[in-house]
Amino acid sequence: VGYWDEATQTLNEMSFPNSYGRTDVQGCCFWGRGILLTRGSCNYGKLNFYIGAKAAAQNRPSIYPNIDFCADPETICDDESMELRYVAGMFEWIDRVQDYYDSNVGWSYRDELYKFVDNGMDD
Repeated sequence: VGYWDEATQTLNEMSFPNSYGRTDVQGCCFWGRGILLTRGSCNYGKLNFYIGAKAAAQNRPSIYPNIDFCADPETICDDESMELRYVAGMFEWIDRVQDYYDSNVGWSYRDELYKFVDNGMDD
């Protein structure tokens, strides 16, 4: 239990609050895993829905039909070939990073990426 505070170079014994201020997730198995630290029950649920056991159970295409990411999120780190770590990371990138939009300034990652590529990848 606790977290490492990089700024003070100390180990804090208390739980680190999430973005909603909640600290009641001790013992939860949804801590970050993989190359982009996939975390949270919602993100594991999305993995399961699109590429895991839930997709297979609903007769949709699944590249990991025998993996239930919700029941065993540690599977991401257990994969000996490391393929799953990168697949989970790419899924996270597509879902979280590419869809980033800042409504305060009207900035969209995807729109800016298209502009960058269309302009010959030159700032």
